[in-house]
Amino acid sequence: MQRRVLAMLVLALLLAAVPTAAQAKGASAASISGGGPGGLPGGPIDLNGDGEPGSGTDLADLAEASGVFALLFDDGPAGELATPPAGGRGPRYTITWTFPNGAGRADKVRQSVWPYAAGGPLTFLASGQPVLDTTTKGGWYRAGDDLRLSLIALGLPRRQPVAFPAPARPDPAGAVDSQGRPIPGSATLPHRGADPGVRWLQAALVGLLLVVPAVVLVRRRRAGPGTTAAR
Repeated sequence: MQRRVLAMLVLALLLAAVPTAAQAKGASAASISGGGPGGLPGGPIDLNGDGEPGSGTDLADLAEASGVFALLFDDGPAGELATPPAGGRGPRYTITWTFPNGAGRADKVRQSVWPYAAGGPLTFLASGQPVLDTTTKGGWYRAGDDLRLSLIALGLPRRQPVAFPAPARPDPAGAVDSQGRPIPGSATLPHRGADPGVRWLQAALVGLLLVVPAVVLVRRRRAGPGTTAAR
């Protein structure tokens, strides 16, 4: 009886010590690369250690700031975007996450990151990537500026976010396109009725043009052959 109890106790301890795929959600490593032609000047930035949420490591803080936990599973924190927002994004970087799956292997998950995007850092995780005996939910995520600052501290260029373009000034009384935006150079002067004095002058000129030919015609008829014979 004592041996059976002892065996059950040892088995329970062993099961508690072995992490399952459902429990091991933290990354064990991450590699940051990209950024345009030539990539990062010093090559990819590699992070290793404990990536469990709340552990306080650079790896865990980066995962939390980039929204990777929100985009991995359906039960992640809020912050996802239905569609990518408008505005400039700047250079794109790639974070390759390593997740131990509990079977002696590791799953690689790739996440695109725009740290300098207008309105705040933007990330994207493609759906369907194998991870921890399932697949990623994926989607877009709007991160806080702490992600940009964290990546700069890790070695990314010290840049400010991309600024939104200044709104174009609509031309007075100008035409607009199908989306309501003003068409440059299409402004027209406001229409005004003709001044009364101008209208009177126009009528006088028209009358003069009609009277002058009639006077000339009458003079020609008076100067015909009948008048010369009376001399």
